[in-house]
Amino acid sequence: MTEKKSEVKAALATCRSAFFMTAAFSAFINLLMLVSPLYMMQVYDRVLHSKSEATLLMLTLITVGLLGVMAMLEVIRSRILVRVGGRMDQLLSERILSAQFQASLHRIGANPGQASRDFDTVRQFLTGAGIFAFFDAPWTPLILAVMFMFHPVLGMIALVGGIALFGLAIINEAVTKKPLEEANKNAVVAAGAIDSSMRNAEVLEAMGMFGNFRDRWAGRREEILRLQAIASDRAGVIMGLTKFIRLLLQTAILGAGAYLAIHEQISPGLIIAGSIMMGRALAPVEQAIGTWKQFVGARIAHRRLTELLNRVPKYQERVALPRPTGDLKVETVVVVPPGSSAPTLSRVSFDLPAGQVLGVIGPSGAGKSTLARLLVGAWRPYAGTVRIDGADLHNWDPEARGDFMGYLPQDVELFDGSVAENIARFGEMDSEAIVTAAKRAGVHDMILHLPQGYDTPIGTGGCALSGGQRQRIGLARAVYGGPCLVILDEPNSNLDDEGEAALVFAITELKRTGTTVVIISHRPSILGVTDQILVLAEGTVRMFGNRAEVLARFTRPVVATAPAAQPGITAQQAS
Repeated sequence: MTEKKSEVKAALATCRSAFFMTAAFSAFINLLMLVSPLYMMQVYDRVLHSKSEATLLMLTLITVGLLGVMAMLEVIRSRILVRVGGRMDQLLSERILSAQFQASLHRIGANPGQASRDFDTVRQFLTGAGIFAFFDAPWTPLILAVMFMFHPVLGMIALVGGIALFGLAIINEAVTKKPLEEANKNAVVAAGAIDSSMRNAEVLEAMGMFGNFRDRWAGRREEILRLQAIASDRAGVIMGLTKFIRLLLQTAILGAGAYLAIHEQISPGLIIAGSIMMGRALAPVEQAIGTWKQFVGARIAHRRLTELLNRVPKYQERVALPRPTGDLKVETVVVVPPGSSAPTLSRVSFDLPAGQVLGVIGPSGAGKSTLARLLVGAWRPYAGTVRIDGADLHNWDPEARGDFMGYLPQDVELFDGSVAENIARFGEMDSEAIVTAAKRAGVHDMILHLPQGYDTPIGTGGCALSGGQRQRIGLARAVYGGPCLVILDEPNSNLDDEGEAALVFAITELKRTGTTVVIISHRPSILGVTDQILVLAEGTVRMFGNRAEVLARFTRPVVATAPAAQPGITAQQAS
């Protein structure tokens, strides 16, 4: 079986011409690096002996011009890689965001949110100074060859030094790889824990859990610092040895050059020229050692990105289907939640004609919220099919599906933006449609009393709303655009009498306009607007049928003691 090609590598392959250009510029830059030592050699060997100011002036002008060209090429080389980073962002940023979204939705991986940070790590490494070491290193043999041309002894000193530094680079990789990878993994887990705690700050504060969380975080942080310290200590030893060898080589090359000059085997100018050229030959190796930590981080980030993109298939466009009427059919569905092995719904089947209202009841853990996630397409069935107007729900494009579907989850989340933007689902702002949705949800007057009305900022850092207010705005969002199917999961859990009356009015209006509605609720008062009732228990359908018939069965003593029965729900309460 052939290994699946990394999408990150495929994106890099589209930038191949840019990398070739960078390599070409690197070739000229490294050739121009010979200008300074050659200038030094000419000054010592020719100008000082001839005392010719004209020669000195011409050599200086030529050298300055060539160094200017080299500086310009350095700038161009850097700009090319910056453009590569931008190109990578164009090719992968949306794909990675979509993969993060799908991974979060289906609970793939421990921390899908890390993918964006990983992508930034890879992109920053590609556009940083560290990558130039890989473009400059291939030219080290050329510079060493020139040094051998100066004198074999000078070339041998530089060659031995290069081998020693390269060996240190390999040792550096071996001794720092494991602690850096472990520290990186722990850092990802710690970042995920912090994100989770910030989202649940009220719970931590209310129940005095912050101290326990802080201690747990501190322990993980201490482990991260310990691993990083191990890697840094080892890298520090390598860097110390590198500097020692570097200075030792400088001393050796100067000493050997002086010795050879004394014996007239080389000219005095080659002493300084050889020292400069050796420094240039070994610079890429030193640079690679200095940026090794960033390289390892980028390599780990690339591996995580590749794993995520391989596990989350790329979206395939589907044939556009016509807008459905809302006829809902669930066929022997089995649902296994992401990350679990046990089904929470087993062989669930029912039909709901367009324009009818279904109430779903059952004890906690019966699978009601799982059914809601199934009906909106957030979770795929392990077996069976959910059909709307005869077509598999997942045959619709997810964004197109959102045009005819509304969803009010059990935990209502409003996003950063205004009330109007949240109701409009952050799409095109249609003021008339926004106000219409708010009125249908019975929340128009409440919104007008907010500080800036429909323009009031909400979400993180925005206006503080009560649970009931958030739920009612969430209902307006669910009915925005006139969907043909609306799923309401515990829509009255945070509502007062006024809010519940508005909810009943909204459902009645939806029913009047032919919208199919599924209501999941523990409270019996909302069941009066339903046409049919589905009773779930332990993930299976215990009863399904006309509202009056199902509620009548609840009043029978033999049924009232059944596991599926809900105490407190009677036909009189629901009617």
